[in-house]
Amino acid sequence: MILNESIDIYCERVSSDIFAEPINFITNFAFIIVYILLYRRYKKRVFNSKVEQYYSLILIFLILFIGFGSLLFHLLGTVLSAIADVVPIMIFIILYLYLSVKFFLNCSQRAAIFSIGIFLIFNTLLTALGVEEIASYLLALFSMLLISILTYKKKEYDISFGLLIASFIFTISLSLRQMDLLYCAHVEIGTHWLWHILNSILLYMLVILFMDRKLK
Repeated sequence: MILNESIDIYCERVSSDIFAEPINFITNFAFIIVYILLYRRYKKRVFNSKVEQYYSLILIFLILFIGFGSLLFHLLGTVLSAIADVVPIMIFIILYLYLSVKFFLNCSQRAAIFSIGIFLIFNTLLTALGVEEIASYLLALFSMLLISILTYKKKEYDISFGLLIASFIFTISLSLRQMDLLYCAHVEIGTHWLWHILNSILLYMLVILFMDRKLK
């Protein structure tokens, strides 16, 4: 694998030039805006514990890294920039799964770590089956829906409803991501930029849900 090798997997990119995806690039600033909004909210928030405070801050900064990583990828379109794009996303997914099991379901740390192991095993299996590109996203969606059901059974209705809404938004977002190349002939700019907008909203909701245990 050559790290500076060009990657062309989105409708908007028609060359290997820098800034060949202006809309996909610009819409990543939505993540930066979400980071600012969440950080301001974080500064005003009184947390129940230092642990939750630190985890909230980590989630907020991960959104910033997701934004910068995606900006870099859609600016350069190389293998190295793609790594900068996907790594913060994967870290956010794994960390939020851990936090959901530990804090939303009130499970032990061992159970939360075990859930990560299960996630990684199924991610490997899905990758082997040929859905490598969206394996982690499908598992993240499934995890949100499952935890929504489990929290509902525990009568944590605010958390359950929040995860259900988040799952709905992510389903639309993921669908638009997959439609990008399929509809190039009809939509020249593609639909990937909508993935950025909806995911920035999704991440905002998820962090609010962790900090406040409800959407408000």
